Amino acid sequence: MKTRAKRPVSKSRSALRSALDQARERWQDAKKSAKEAKQVAKAARRQFKEARKALKRAKREALALARRLQSSVARTARARKKAPAKAAAKAAAPARRKTRTPATRGARTKSPVVEVASTVAPESASPAQQETTAA
Repeated sequence: MKTRAKRPVSKSRSALRSALDQARERWQDAKKSAKEAKQVAKAARRQFKEARKALKRAKREALALARRLQSSVARTARARKKAPAKAAAKAAAPARRKTRTPATRGARTKSPVVEVASTVAPESASPAQQETTAA
């Protein structure tokens, strides 16, 4: 003959209620800490993005300053290189002075306009002819 399993002794209602309340409190605490952790993670991501942008901006500014410095150094080097050449040119200039030659005019391409005088006497010419010859 089989024997039945013994039923566990039931706890009192107050013990069950206190266990339920404790479980609920632990769940709410976990929920609250998860929410805080999520907010902290969000703030950390935002700070990371801002730091990355600041780093890129600083890198751009540093490169711009380096370019400016490099061009300034190159400009100064060119000026120093040209300075002795200019001094030598100034010193040699009076020794090899050129004589000025007068500018030569090119040949004229247009012939001067010559007024043609009429051979016809003014009385015999018609008034229309006089206007054309006067112009």
